[in-house]
Amino acid sequence: MPVLDIRRHAQRQNIDDQRSALSTAGIAMCEKLAKSAPKYALVVSSPLPRAKETAQRIAGRLDAVEPGLLPDLGGEAAQLFGEMRTLADWERLIVRDATARTFADEQLPVWARIVARAGEKDRVLAVSHGGIIDLPAVLLMQLLRMPVDGPSLSYGDGISVSYAKAAPKALTILRA
Repeated sequence: MPVLDIRRHAQRQNIDDQRSALSTAGIAMCEKLAKSAPKYALVVSSPLPRAKETAQRIAGRLDAVEPGLLPDLGGEAAQLFGEMRTLADWERLIVRDATARTFADEQLPVWARIVARAGEKDRVLAVSHGGIIDLPAVLLMQLLRMPVDGPSLSYGDGISVSYAKAAPKALTILRA
């Protein structure tokens, strides 16, 4: 089964600057993650510098930039992003906001397309952004009948999704 590890980028120097490089703490986090990182057959990231730098520092390379990892979050999710403390907060948003549910539904095929580029026994690293991972992760937890609990995904956190026949079969939370 191919596996997709999709992680949130590490901390950047200037939170007000979309083009900001990683902070010293972000670089240290990537170095720590790199020490225990598996071998990745494919490494992709969103187009933003902090995501590209995170991928390069964890995996030692970046194979491709994937614009699908930086969709417009929009709606209530974008407005509430900083207030979403737990995965259950994201789950409540999916229930009450059709835009958030649609966003999550639309992101899952992006992930499937990325992992489809790898071999059957390969592992892929994708680096994206907070809510862009949280919303579809929560939807996958629901679909896989998993409990939706724990804190929202912070810097360096993510999920590992195992696929079989192009469908997600298992999900594990990855904490930095």
